Amino acid sequence: MTSLPKEPATAKPRAGWKRMALEWGGILLFLAFLRFTDPGTVVLGKMQQALLATGLFQAETAWAEEEAEPASYDLALISLDRPNRSVHLSAFEGKTIFLNLWATWCAPCLAEMPYIQRLYETMKEEVVFVTIATDDDEEVARRFIEARGYTFPVYRVAGPMPELYRSPTLPTTWVISPGGKLATVHAGMANYDTKGFRRFLRSLSDAQEL
Repeated sequence: MTSLPKEPATAKPRAGWKRMALEWGGILLFLAFLRFTDPGTVVLGKMQQALLATGLFQAETAWAEEEAEPASYDLALISLDRPNRSVHLSAFEGKTIFLNLWATWCAPCLAEMPYIQRLYETMKEEVVFVTIATDDDEEVARRFIEARGYTFPVYRVAGPMPELYRSPTLPTTWVISPGGKLATVHAGMANYDTKGFRRFLRSLSDAQEL
């Protein structure tokens, strides 16, 4: 019985350095597109919005009135849709305040905005919403809000920002209790349209009435 001659072994093809350079170049270009272009920011925001929908990013709701840090009401604001209308945060003293910093170039900010809108629609009679656009060009922020049909109040800072609200992270959200304490601070994106967070906001008003 004769055996068939064995075929010579062939080496597996290896990706050349040019191909690898092209692949990594494509990845870097895509990341740059996401990070440094307006359409990329929108795409990245949509991706992060999908992550929020999974329930993995929940807002902080830990609160103890006697241990909470005092809030600052020393904040002058101008309404984004009414440039001639100035507002001071102190006008909302005694109420629960949802204070949020954001920018149109911030993908995590864009991701959480639909959830802030839903929370606003549900709780606008119980909570004061103060969202602050930090874009250098207020017209960019105004067009962004109008294009997406958001109806929560948007402001710009009209004076010095209190040290308490100078966050290095966007978005950042503070909740101020009716008693003038920081009920919670959350740096980074979150899904605020949850039963737990709504219950938390209502608990602040209930505590004030006791």
